[in-house]
Amino acid sequence: MKKILIIGIDPHTIDFTTPELPQGLNAEIINKGLKSTKEQLTSMGYDTELFLFKSGASELSELANQLKEKNYDGVVAGNGIRSVKANFILFEQIINVVHESAPNSKIIFNTLPTDSDEAVKRWL
Repeated sequence: MKKILIIGIDPHTIDFTTPELPQGLNAEIINKGLKSTKEQLTSMGYDTELFLFKSGASELSELANQLKEKNYDGVVAGNGIRSVKANFILFEQIINVVHESAPNSKIIFNTLPTDSDEAVKRWL
């Protein structure tokens, strides 16, 4: 069974008043999307785990350790990390940690929480 790690921001720590985020988006919607994504990937035969940062986090050692301890076939960097300007440095750091700690993992990008399955299929 192939292993997938989905990296995102803990929705309970997001400032939803940020103008970059779609109006009406909230923690409940994101949690439903994450749950649905995980269920979809599991039904497709992938062992899927989530790794969620608290908004504003910059400590990546826990992520590095997890990537080194487990052999992930693919690592999905969620759009909430990539598309919000305040997360740009975190996104850059995450990509470098994945590259260094899991060099054999495919780095995968979704555009929405609901299309992670399509993104995973592109690479695995």
